[in-house]
Amino acid sequence: MSRFKALLCAFRWFYHPLSFIRVRTLSGTANIISALLLVISTGVAAQDAETEALKTEMRELKQRMEELEERLEVEEAAEKTAPAVEEAAAPAVELTPPAWPVVGIYTAPDTKDLGQLTGFSWLSGVKARGWIDTYYVYNFNEPDRSTVNNNQAFSAIKGRDVSIEGRTFDTHHNSFTLSLAELEIEKVPQLGGVGFKFDIAFGETQDIIVDTIKGAVGPAAASDSVTDFDKTFQQASVGYLAPLGRGLRIDAGKFVTHIGGETIETIKNWNYSHSFFYTYAIPFQDTGVHVSYPWSDTFYTDFYVLNGWNVTIDNNDDKTFGPAIGWIPMPGLAIYANYLGGPEQTDNDSDWRHLVDTQIFLGPFDRWNFLVNFDYGVDQNERNAAAGLGVKDAKWWGLAGYARYKVNDYFEPSFRLEYYSDNDGFTTLFPQELWGATLSLNTTIGLGKATALLLRPEVRYDISDMNFFTEDTRFRTKHSQWTAGLGAVFFF
Repeated sequence: MSRFKALLCAFRWFYHPLSFIRVRTLSGTANIISALLLVISTGVAAQDAETEALKTEMRELKQRMEELEERLEVEEAAEKTAPAVEEAAAPAVELTPPAWPVVGIYTAPDTKDLGQLTGFSWLSGVKARGWIDTYYVYNFNEPDRSTVNNNQAFSAIKGRDVSIEGRTFDTHHNSFTLSLAELEIEKVPQLGGVGFKFDIAFGETQDIIVDTIKGAVGPAAASDSVTDFDKTFQQASVGYLAPLGRGLRIDAGKFVTHIGGETIETIKNWNYSHSFFYTYAIPFQDTGVHVSYPWSDTFYTDFYVLNGWNVTIDNNDDKTFGPAIGWIPMPGLAIYANYLGGPEQTDNDSDWRHLVDTQIFLGPFDRWNFLVNFDYGVDQNERNAAAGLGVKDAKWWGLAGYARYKVNDYFEPSFRLEYYSDNDGFTTLFPQELWGATLSLNTTIGLGKATALLLRPEVRYDISDMNFFTEDTRFRTKHSQWTAGLGAVFFF
């Protein structure tokens, strides 16, 4: 057999239609080449030096095939790792500027998902958003800071260098202030799964909350119902979505209050400054267990079992209960009703505090949105020594109306008109009736693909039926005050 015929015979066998069964991998190809060598060597045993040369060529071919196999294995390993590197380096979703108002105590559906942004699957479902809130406000009464500070015992809101009465967080006259820097991180629980929410916050806002609850400026004491932990964590809770019906949500830990039409963060509110309701009528925070169930797409119920108003550590032996409902009976109308009831006085389990809170949202109607908020509260047998009223049932109530008009995607002015009655002097520490009118010019400026700046020029007029406001060094000698300011919030 000639050299040519031997090769032809071998490769005819190699390319036989059934040969793919034998050559599915490169390593199989190497084995076939070895078999070919055996066949050829047997068939040409009588051949001369040409046969030896053919064997040498086939050995070289086998060696090259083995080298090629090794190279392909290395390339395959590199291809398997390459997508993970690219996924981690590049965002998996298109980044869009955040929208205002930022909504919800819990993160919204459009909040950025860290798993999608980073490409890391273990971060899937973990959402994050945050803001840095600063402000400047000028009080035309020009209250003297030392005068107001020296009389903080007569003010419900406590803090460092408080110089504007009737306010919660924008309390500094003629001073640039870092109000709040906050990061919200939430793992949204899936059906049958566990999640969490941590709101880490710093700034004057946190100090004012804790100092107001404690009733005095200074370091935390062992007997206090709040501690410095509350200055750092606005919310720290774990959640479980039980696979019952549409999903029964159970959360336990510390929460910001669910009561009222406003919340701590100004970026979630229609106006920059907070209403009298938020300042005086409702708690800032609570600790306990929260259960929520959506009976339909338009109706849900909540139930809270809490340590009490504004307490992380309970100050008596009983609990506060809070049933709530949310209902959207038709497009453009949403109704929320909340109740809080329980003993709130220290070491007193018999005298209860009751609070009813109702919010009605209307809109959007063309470019308009409206909100009406009503509150009524009573505290049984409260000793109000600051007001000199002795022991009695203390009552407070009020009504606030809001209107927001969307000029375009960047400019939405908001107006608030409110009335608040505290004739027993329980919440403001001064028997009075308050009226307020506030105009905020909310302007959003996009700063990139995922960040924005909210500028909020604001003019506000407050008036009381009593001398409640300070002018210069004359403490509480005026019925009214005008303020003008600018809030600036960077958010992502």
